[in-house]
Amino acid sequence: MNAAVETVNLPAPVARRGITEAQWRTLVNNLYPGAAPESVMMVWDYCAARKLDPLKKPCHIVPMRVKDAKSGSFGWRDVVMPGIYEYRTTATRTGLYMGHSKPEYGPQIEHLGATVPEWCAMTIYRWNKEAGQRVEYPVQVYFKECAGTAKDRDSGKPYLNQRWATAPIQMMTKVCEAAGLREAFPDELGGEATFEEMEGRVIEHVTTGGAPDPRGDTSGVDWEIANRHVKAIADILNDDKEEHEIAQRLRDYDFEAFTGFQELATVVADKLAKEGICSKEAYRKWLKIGVQEVPRK
Repeated sequence: MNAAVETVNLPAPVARRGITEAQWRTLVNNLYPGAAPESVMMVWDYCAARKLDPLKKPCHIVPMRVKDAKSGSFGWRDVVMPGIYEYRTTATRTGLYMGHSKPEYGPQIEHLGATVPEWCAMTIYRWNKEAGQRVEYPVQVYFKECAGTAKDRDSGKPYLNQRWATAPIQMMTKVCEAAGLREAFPDELGGEATFEEMEGRVIEHVTTGGAPDPRGDTSGVDWEIANRHVKAIADILNDDKEEHEIAQRLRDYDFEAFTGFQELATVVADKLAKEGICSKEAYRKWLKIGVQEVPRK
């Protein structure tokens, strides 16, 4: 799919996120050339959630072979993964990161046709406020356990993928640093591996089964925004006005807030019903231009 932007008319999902034309052009043409637009939007959403600047490329779009744990079949999927840059940024923002030691490397070994250090070790330093001292987090990774590989189509034999074959020491050092940062900053970084660690590997995925939701994918809806809409609609419904006035105000609000964003309207309608404010059936009736009285619940 060609992701290049040809006109100033941005796709609706892009415009809804407040992405400017210049930002979108930079993302799809310079930072993630050739990536599908929906994958680039995943990057934007990821960075928004993590409070990162997507134009600094803190994460990567990685085509991964995803294995369905139930069927055993494989499929390709774009996955957004943090890079070592994001790990460094997040750790530094805490104000507690004190750097790391100089990397150390083990003896040379032969592995998949390459001569590489057997292991890499370093120590991450973090300031402990309660103890009032620097705490050390030593880590060590082994090349055979972390190197990214691929398989020869004919023989099935593994070989180092391009990045690991070209810069094996650099890649192993990044993996070692990432492991140390995760150990020192578990709350900030969680357990997600970096792009450097996962390149060439397979993700195990358990499907939930069933057909896609015909109402659309609501996973990207901002719940804070949805809650604000629920409150605004509840205020309209509870206003001491004539029925036709309430219906007209509700139609005006619905048109203004949800035009072009059906997924948000779906989430709001679900929450109105769940919280007992207005059933979905009654909500639909309010939006009709009839003259009949409509129950508020």
